[in-house]
Amino acid sequence: MEEDLERFLHSREVPQEDIMKMQSDKIQPRSKKQRSTSDTVTAEGPRQSHRSHSTPTDEADTLLWDPEDDLWGAGGDEIVVIKWNDVTHEDVTQSAEMNGVPMQDLQLPLSSDFGLPSAHVSIHEDTVQTSQDLLLNSSSQLSPSTSAHGSGNPESTRRASIHRTKVVEDLLAVFMDSSIIHLTLKMDFVNEKAIDDNGVSREVYTAFWEQFLETCEGEAERVPRLRPDFCEAEWQAVGRNWVKGLLDHGVMPVRLSKAFIVACIHGVHSVDVDILMTSFLNYLSPVERSAVEKALQGTMEESDEEDLLDLFTRMGSHFLPAKNNMEPAIETMAHKAILQEPKYIVDCFLTPMSLVQLQLPDKDSVLSLYEKKKATGRRVSQLFETTNVVLSQREQTTFNHLQRYVKNADQAKAEKILRFCTGSSVICVDRIGVCFNAETGLSRRPVAHTCGATLEIPCTYSSFPEFRTEFDNILSSNYFEMDIL
Repeated sequence: MEEDLERFLHSREVPQEDIMKMQSDKIQPRSKKQRSTSDTVTAEGPRQSHRSHSTPTDEADTLLWDPEDDLWGAGGDEIVVIKWNDVTHEDVTQSAEMNGVPMQDLQLPLSSDFGLPSAHVSIHEDTVQTSQDLLLNSSSQLSPSTSAHGSGNPESTRRASIHRTKVVEDLLAVFMDSSIIHLTLKMDFVNEKAIDDNGVSREVYTAFWEQFLETCEGEAERVPRLRPDFCEAEWQAVGRNWVKGLLDHGVMPVRLSKAFIVACIHGVHSVDVDILMTSFLNYLSPVERSAVEKALQGTMEESDEEDLLDLFTRMGSHFLPAKNNMEPAIETMAHKAILQEPKYIVDCFLTPMSLVQLQLPDKDSVLSLYEKKKATGRRVSQLFETTNVVLSQREQTTFNHLQRYVKNADQAKAEKILRFCTGSSVICVDRIGVCFNAETGLSRRPVAHTCGATLEIPCTYSSFPEFRTEFDNILSSNYFEMDIL
C-alpha cells in the first residue's frame, strides 16, 4: 500500500524530501468516535477556504495523515491537506448543495489499489464564495415585482388640458383609461393661466358634474338616463370620475340621487323604502312632490288628483290607483324611476365604485357623506377665518359684512360662494382664509385663490348694501376664469 501511495505522490510531482518525511510518520487508525464527523476533501489556499461534510465511514476504509504533518509545496504557495473517506459522488454533491455553493468539479479518480472504493474529489476553483458572500449576492437578486416597487420612482403623473365648453367630453376621454384611478392627475383649462394645486382640479370636477347633471332626469336630485352615445366604457368612465374626484379632492355631486349612489356602491338590494322615497320626492318637481305627499297623507284635493294623474301617466300608468292601494303604487313608481330605468348604468358603476366600499361601508355612511358635503349658508360662513389675528376696525367691519352675507344665503348662493372660493360647490376644505386689501375704484373687487382656499377682499366698502351688490354681481355672472398663476 505504501508503494502505491508513493507512486501516486510521484505522479502528482510531490518533492522527494516531502515523501520521505511522510514515510517516517506512522499511519494510525481512527476510532469510530474520531471518525464520526470527518471531512471529505478540503483544499485550502491562502485566500479562500471551503469545507464539505460527509457521513461517517467504516473503520477499515479510513486512512488519516497525522494532522500536525501537512504537505508543503516546494514553492510554499499553497497548503494542501488531504483526507480520504469512503464517500460516494452523491455524498460530495449533496454536501456541496447543502452549503449552497455551485461546484465546478475536477474529477480525480482514486484507484482501488489503495484499498478504497473509486470516488471523485471535487476541487473548488478560486470562485468559491463564503456563506457571507452567498447571502450578499442572494439579497441583491430582486424579483421584477420587488424591484419595480422598490425602485423609488415617484408616483406617475398624468396631465390633461380641458376645454370649458366641452368639459364632459374631454374629461371622459381621460377617464376611459382604467389605470387613471391609481395615477396623480393634474389638469388645466385651455387658454387659462393657472397651475393646478388642487384648486383647478376641483373646478374641473365641479364643471363636469354641472354639465353632466343637465342631461339627467329629475329636479333637486337627479338620475342619469340612458343615452345613445354612451355604452359600457363611457358609463364606467363616469363612475371613475365620481370615485377619483371624491378620493383625491373630496368633490362629489350632491344632486346625484342618494338612492342611486347607494345602489351603485352596495347594490340595489341595499336601498330601503325610506331612502327610495326620500330620493323620489326630491326627484320630482315641487308641484308633483306636493301632490304625492298629499296622496300619501290622504289629503288630496281635486287639483292634486290631476297633478298626480299626470305623474302616473308620465311613468307609464294611465289611471290613478285606489286610495287603499295608493302608497304601494307610488313606491313601485319610485323604484321604477330611481332604480329600474337606470339599472344598466348602476351595473356599469358597480366596478369603479367598489373602490370606495371601505370608506363607505354601508348606506348610512353614504347618507352621512351627503349631509357633510352639502353647502348651506351657515356651514359656509363657519369656514371663513381671517389670516391675521388682530384686525383693524375697517377690516373687522368688512369681515362682519362677509359673515352676514354668507350666513343669509340660500343653498344655491352658498354653493356659488363656495365654488368661487375653493373651486367646488360642495364642502371639501376645512377652512377658507380671509385677507384684506385697500383697493378702491375700478380695481376694487374680491379675488379668490382656489388652490389655497383664500379670499382676498377690499376693506373699503362704505356699507353692507354696497358689499352685497358687488358680491351679487360677481356671483351672478356664472363664469369663473382661472387667470392667476
